Amino acid sequence: MILNKIQKKAIHLINNPCLILAGAGSGKTSVIINKIIVLIKIYGYNPKKIFAITFTNKAAKEIKLRLVNQLTMKQIKEISISTFHSLGLKIIRNEYKFLGLIENFTLFDEKEQLLLLKSFISDLDKNYNIFFLKQLLYQISFWKNNLLDAKLARLKISSMLEEKCIFFYEKYEFFLKEHNILDFHDLIFLPTNLLKKNINIQLKWQKKIQYLLIDEYQDVNSSQYKLIKLLCGYNSNLTVVGDNDQSIYSWRGAETKIFYLLKNDFPNLNILKMEQNYRSSGRILHVANILISHNINFFHKKLFSKLDYGNKIYILKSMNEIHEAQQIIQYIKFHKNKYQGRYNDYAILYRSNYQVRAVETELIYQNIPYLIHSGCSFFDLLEIKDLLAYLRLVINQNDDFAFLRIINVPNRKIGLITISKLKKFAKNNKISLFVASTDNRMKLQLRKNIINTLNNFVVWILKLTLILSKKPEKILEYIIRDTKYFSWIQNFYTDSVIIKKKKKNIVFFSKWLKKMLIGNDFHIPMKLEDILIHFICGDLDYSSFNTKKKRLDKLQLMTIHSSKGLEFPVVCIIGMEEGTLPHQKSILDNNITEERRLLYVGITRAKSQLFLSFCKKKRKFGMIMHLQPSRFLFELPKREIIWIKNII
Repeated sequence: MILNKIQKKAIHLINNPCLILAGAGSGKTSVIINKIIVLIKIYGYNPKKIFAITFTNKAAKEIKLRLVNQLTMKQIKEISISTFHSLGLKIIRNEYKFLGLIENFTLFDEKEQLLLLKSFISDLDKNYNIFFLKQLLYQISFWKNNLLDAKLARLKISSMLEEKCIFFYEKYEFFLKEHNILDFHDLIFLPTNLLKKNINIQLKWQKKIQYLLIDEYQDVNSSQYKLIKLLCGYNSNLTVVGDNDQSIYSWRGAETKIFYLLKNDFPNLNILKMEQNYRSSGRILHVANILISHNINFFHKKLFSKLDYGNKIYILKSMNEIHEAQQIIQYIKFHKNKYQGRYNDYAILYRSNYQVRAVETELIYQNIPYLIHSGCSFFDLLEIKDLLAYLRLVINQNDDFAFLRIINVPNRKIGLITISKLKKFAKNNKISLFVASTDNRMKLQLRKNIINTLNNFVVWILKLTLILSKKPEKILEYIIRDTKYFSWIQNFYTDSVIIKKKKKNIVFFSKWLKKMLIGNDFHIPMKLEDILIHFICGDLDYSSFNTKKKRLDKLQLMTIHSSKGLEFPVVCIIGMEEGTLPHQKSILDNNITEERRLLYVGITRAKSQLFLSFCKKKRKFGMIMHLQPSRFLFELPKREIIWIKNII
């Protein structure tokens, strides 16, 4: 890609901190890539001391792939290109002793967090409120995102709810420490607090990072911002690239105020605006500009394009969600036939996942191929979760959740009574279930055959730890072989199609894991314990080893949040009603600005044609709801849109 004047200026600004306000489709990835190249080739920076932070492994992989023809493979491997959580993990791995951790810690996912908190609450109240459980998880996440451990959080309690939550937060912290387990938030919480408190470690990491680049800056939350500041110190070698108009993750803690904080904390900050869009027609950009101008914004941008001005935007009125689905699909079929397109040129976007039901029903009825981007991970499959639990227990024998998941998978005839006795004994003696299984006092409570089974299990896990130290790439093969996992699947499931699919998933996972442990041209070999943590973070891209990937011709269905970073020739956004987009909760919380940014993201996914639709009525919670068109439709420029009532 040939760089424009602003992009060229951005890649050569290295002596002062730099904020690049990169509008949708303005080529921000090209700037990051070219800046890395320039830092090494022209300004002589050491690749080992260049750190680039992205929000997905997919983005990190893309950057590495696009560096191939410009840098040597050695240089590419030396550059640290990772997510925030991967960087946090790297710091924790290096400084675990200062954090009071044992080296082989494991990581909880959100489901395990909920199970643990549920067990704490139910010990006191069997009839606990499920809403309180979710509030508790949110409150703990909130405290950690604000870098407050239980001791500090107790000093800031301002309500009865927080008073109740702090009791469980203290129990939760104690459990994690005792079992050498971290949660997702700890990957930022722990290193940030450590750097803040220990000036020597802070200086050590500032020396490691000669230049820091941050991608998707608008998604940064307050704790991540504090980590950035601590890693930079007074060093001005910082470039952040982001778009304040695409900040749509407040529920993850992202706030637009981080743009203002950057300006205040770095007085000599250079600010550049990348406003030329290389994706969309001029009309689509004009509509997007007018929409977003209704938000009060200190950093104002105005996207423009040198492409054709393009087609007008259609707004379709439907009777209900079924009629809406029929009309949208009819329009797509007509457009596809007229322009000889492919189904994967078309995307139907929506605010919430429930909206896809009516569309999917109609697509099935009309026999149209489609793909729903649900966000479900390959690593959430039951068979993969089982194997991950085995690997977790090999790494960390204190991981009770991993122990409980696989002690009877495949069936070892360890009954609920035995599990209950183990749990009680472990709790009373403040030891793990694994250690409890080997305790002579525990053996007095169990039958001889159960004792033998537990002994064999413990000895086998310890044997696997030795194999891991010598032949890590073989570890999963031994687990699958020794547990006879394939035979267990064969006997447990009756559907031959399900059996075949699960076996295929396991073989694929086994090959993938082996390659991650061995490494390839782009990645140095990873340690198993790091791979397991990255699974929980969602940082790993298992599709990178799928050699049979095909670009199937399917209509694309996804939430607007999921569409961020993607583009399609034709975009249809459904559900443009008050209470849907903007969402009812956002209306009640007076958070319309973020909903407007969300629609802005959806609009700027379209390259040549944009189609918006709304319903007069919808069935919700068994009731017919009369709806009003979204306020955002009336904020669009009248000259650029055409309102239509019926296609069919």
